Amino acid sequence: MLARLSDANRDYRWSDPSLLHVTLAFLGEQPEERLGSLEQIGAASAGVSRGGVLRLGNAGQFGGKRAPRVLYVDLAGDTEALLALQRRVNAGLRQDGFPTEDRPFRAHITLARRRESAQGGPPSGWPPEVEHAAFTLKQLTLMQSRLSSRGPTYTPLFHFPLAG
Repeated sequence: MLARLSDANRDYRWSDPSLLHVTLAFLGEQPEERLGSLEQIGAASAGVSRGGVLRLGNAGQFGGKRAPRVLYVDLAGDTEALLALQRRVNAGLRQDGFPTEDRPFRAHITLARRRESAQGGPPSGWPPEVEHAAFTLKQLTLMQSRLSSRGPTYTPLFHFPLAG
């Protein structure tokens, strides 16, 4: 699906399929000395959270219908387990003074972001039919992301297995 859509429309920067993920909290730039706190929050949140089976839901978009800024696929299945984990992570972050989002969490995987130079609308055929593939929610990972002109690089810093 991604290859067909990305070839058809260059107004969007398409995610590398090997880098697709669900973001529970975006922290931006953080000082290295806060890494220990993030490790404790991750371990505590995962240690009382259960896993589950998620599956890809439907394709959607954030932003205007004529020029959406983000194209995504939402999640279905045992989303309550994912939402509970996200609430625990967010509560720990807030309690420790980290910035958190004010808007409600929406479980999704970002497929593409609109380029600043974009002229057209969403790709032809958007939204596509999505194969509702299943995958297991079994760990929380603290990732470091670095942006470059070639796109993001993600480095896992810690993996926290879920309790059950």
